[in-house]
Amino acid sequence: MHLNSALRHTLTILILLSGTSLRGQTGAPALSGEQIVDRVSPSAVVILAGPGDGQVASFGSGLIIRSDGVILTAYHVVQGMREVQVRLKNGEVYDQVELLAVDERRDAAALRIPAAGLPVLPLASAAGAAAGSSVFAVASAAGLPWTATSGILSAMRLADEVPGAGSGFRLLQFTAPLSPGSSGGVLVDDQAHALGIVLGSLSAGQNVNFAVPVESIAGLANASAGTPYALGNRLDLPQPGMPAASASRSAPAAPPAPPAAPSLPRPEQLQLRTMNVQSKTIYLRRERLQDDLRKTALFQQLGVRFADYGEQADITVTVDRPVMTFSWTYTLVDDPTGITLASGMIEGVDEFDAGPKLAAEIIEQFAAAAVLPRAALTGARSVAPVSADASASPVTAADVLQNFKTIYVESHTIWMKGNLLQDALFVRPEISQWGIRIVNDRPSAEIYVDVTRPFLTYNWNFKMVNTRTGTVLRTGKVTAIDGPAAAQRLALEIVGMIRAVRPLEAP
Repeated sequence: MHLNSALRHTLTILILLSGTSLRGQTGAPALSGEQIVDRVSPSAVVILAGPGDGQVASFGSGLIIRSDGVILTAYHVVQGMREVQVRLKNGEVYDQVELLAVDERRDAAALRIPAAGLPVLPLASAAGAAAGSSVFAVASAAGLPWTATSGILSAMRLADEVPGAGSGFRLLQFTAPLSPGSSGGVLVDDQAHALGIVLGSLSAGQNVNFAVPVESIAGLANASAGTPYALGNRLDLPQPGMPAASASRSAPAAPPAPPAAPSLPRPEQLQLRTMNVQSKTIYLRRERLQDDLRKTALFQQLGVRFADYGEQADITVTVDRPVMTFSWTYTLVDDPTGITLASGMIEGVDEFDAGPKLAAEIIEQFAAAAVLPRAALTGARSVAPVSADASASPVTAADVLQNFKTIYVESHTIWMKGNLLQDALFVRPEISQWGIRIVNDRPSAEIYVDVTRPFLTYNWNFKMVNTRTGTVLRTGKVTAIDGPAAAQRLALEIVGMIRAVRPLEAP
């Protein structure tokens, strides 16, 4: 009994010593917010990007990951851009920027600037970060460089669990508030160690924000050859709290005259009077945007009304918000022809911020299109008359597939936006050779394709329906891990079914 008591005493001492040693290594006192900002800001950068005309179309943030000028950021900050500029905390500006590598799945990119000896933060393992621990986000929030916000780490979760985020990788969920410009910023722990690169947030919740762990994308920094962007010397920061705007560096000019009030078309000039509103994002309700449109002065003065259910409108307005961004896109499509008359993008934090901005731009574009000649809007559309001969042979599914000229795509799953399948079909050479148009309004299409994905599966079911009769012409299913992959496979399957009854002409 005495030996056992001594052994227990010895074990207790060893355990206490071990715990003391561990606390000495990992339990350092948390840094203050001021200390966090002082340590992190020199390694955080501001990124400005534009399409090539000197205009700032995107601004975000980045993290210096290597002292020789390699930076990690969110890919959507620079995606599709031609001019890029990087600004450091010490005031240095780099106009020569290269794109080193991209991980589209994780929305991450590595950039390089011609610099050396840059400050680099130590990295923390996301696997060792505990839920509930303090975190800080340092970024160019709302155009205000090196803004810090604090919160807690909510969870480490798979992207599959986040609507629209993709699949096959991990995300850090946190509560530190974000604003436009935060994308690409750095998420650090209370020791100023880099945990993740900020991607964006879900406005459906309160501060439901996400970052990709740095350790999962650090390998992008090892790429050797890069693709240079055009010089970014014409780009400049937008005003705080405002969307990115023009950034000319020419000599100061005289203050511009105040804009003249828009001249409204006369009633007899109006060619467009009805509008249909569609939302492809769960973050902005269709009804909300309709309310914001009604509140604009132009809406009332133009006498616009929303089309009734099932009625073909003069114009269809479609809004969307790419996942993990604060960007909101819109298009105005002429319903009878499917021609896109206008499109654009605004920056907004949530539906209460984005709705009025979208409404203001949309109604101005509508007013500009409302006076176009009707011939320019409608074009010629030939519709085969319906036979009234009762003795005529009934129209079969094969008959419809052999002769239809217009198709509409409808997605009833949040995992696939309708435009993904539209794009996949549009690039198929068979669609072009058959002369089939992809339209943006279901009633004006001869056939519509309906896509669903049963919950907790990787199966994507589709059916091809005769719009006039509601008859299901064909059904099918493909298996794919995400929306982009499914769109390609669905397009192949749909084209194959049409081709079975509608062979292509020999070249």
